[in-house]
Amino acid sequence: MAKYSLCIEAVLDGVVDFYDRIKVAKDLGYDAVEFWDPADKDIAKIARLSAQEGIPVSICCVKNAWNDLYRMSEEPARVLQNVAESAKIAKDMGCKSLIGLSGDVKGHAYDEKIVLIENLKRCADVLEKEGVTLNLEALNSIRDHKGYYLDSSFVGFDIMKAVGSDNVRLLFDCYHMQIMEGNLVQNITNNITHIGHFHSAGVPGRNELMGGETNYEKVIKTIDSLGYDRYFGLEYWTSYDPMQSLKDTIDYLKKIG
Repeated sequence: MAKYSLCIEAVLDGVVDFYDRIKVAKDLGYDAVEFWDPADKDIAKIARLSAQEGIPVSICCVKNAWNDLYRMSEEPARVLQNVAESAKIAKDMGCKSLIGLSGDVKGHAYDEKIVLIENLKRCADVLEKEGVTLNLEALNSIRDHKGYYLDSSFVGFDIMKAVGSDNVRLLFDCYHMQIMEGNLVQNITNNITHIGHFHSAGVPGRNELMGGETNYEKVIKTIDSLGYDRYFGLEYWTSYDPMQSLKDTIDYLKKIG
């Protein structure tokens, strides 16, 4: 059964201090927390609070993930070094998963795909030794990330198959893929072994899961039926009182299963 991970970066901004959100997530009944860039965070403090509250960190980005120099399709040696350093940071928090991003479209799409495959193959050796999984995230290029290369789970799964490592998987973001492709249940069912993490939010608006067009009850029940036992992340922005929204959302998810 999937475990629910709350992205504490996206919620409670300006309401609760970033580090205090770890306790809030635990008190509300979430199974884990996640966040974005570790480069600007107090990793020791996060590790201490995570252990103190008994709620793990499920995933974070590689360092400087949105910096063009550190996208997964950039210069191989720099990418490899950054992934290796990020894996050690993750392990310091007891975290075993990272998020990596493709670059934006610069030339021929086929060329970028090949570079991603080769870079990820190089990273796989380090990741396997460290016991950490890198999850390459597909994003929508229609609304939120115009110009982003990896805007298709179909291409993402092809890349995963070519890399051929259990430590390199796709981050399947239901919000982004609903916008780009739809057909979530079938795409997940056909490729569950290549998915290392999920993200979710309502479409449209990127708000609560309950109010959008995506049938999350169907999606989550499908994931559970496939034996997926990793994390299902909530990366959404609240549309009403944040604390009530977070409570309503976890209550909704727990009713599903």
